[in-house]
Parts: sequence; structure tokens; C-alpha cells
Amino acid sequence: MPVTRATEIAITAMNKGYNCCEAVLLAAEETWKLQLPEESLAAGSLFAEGMGSGCCCGALVGLIMASGILSKTYPHPRGKALAVYLHDAFKERFGSTCCRVICSKRTPLERIGKRACKELTGATAQLMVEVWDDLIRQAQQDIRDHTDSQ
Repeated sequence: MPVTRATEIAITAMNKGYNCCEAVLLAAEETWKLQLPEESLAAGSLFAEGMGSGCCCGALVGLIMASGILSKTYPHPRGKALAVYLHDAFKERFGSTCCRVICSKRTPLERIGKRACKELTGATAQLMVEVWDDLIRQAQQDIRDHTDSQ
């Protein structure tokens, strides 16, 4: 199932040293075979640990970046309001969008090896799939149906 796979991809990427933003972008890349240019991943390289200041969670930034990339090929029904929707969905799921606030609620055990960050990033990749997978599959099916009918 793509949700589980995207979660695994994101967590594996973090285990390899990628930050949370990069990990979500990599999960989108591998889940939907986007063939992202290197610059896309490089754009996410400075969003670790809330842009280094503890502000906006990098996983959320990666989710919104990936959604912008996906929107180019698969226009989302929410249009530009999708960013607000993703922000609010993330905040509802994790209690905040601020890396510092999220991390302050973690136990010392959860902080070891950034375990909780990896879990949150995997869950963010899952949220991404929940928002996009049906839309992308339907668009791809429509293309196949159109091609087959010709």
C-alpha cells in the first residue's frame, strides 16, 4: 500500500542522513516517480530543525513543497487553498506546526536518535499520500481510459 511505502521511504531517508523536508520530498519522488531535478531536493536541504531556528517544521515544508510540485501535473481541487488545508491538517495531527513546540513535548527517550522526528516525518509522508494518492490514481486511470478508447 502506498501509504506504508511512503512512510518507510521517509524514515529510511532520515536514517541515511536526510532531513525531514528532504525525506518527505524523497517519499513523493519515489511514490509517484516524479523524476525531480536535484535542485528540488537541494531546496529542502536547509529546512532541518525548523530552518535551524525551531520555527516551521521541515516535514510540513516538504509536504507543501511536494504538493506544489504535484499540483503542476495533477491540479488539486483545493487549488491555492491546499497550502492552508495542509497546514491545518498537520497542526491538527501533531499539535503544532512549530518544530520547537513539537519537540518540547517529547520525552528524552523519544529524542534519542531523533526517533520522534522520524516517526512524525513518516506520518507526514502518509498524510501526503492521503491527500494525493486517489487524485493521482484517478488522473492516471483517466489517461489510460482515454488512450485505450482511441
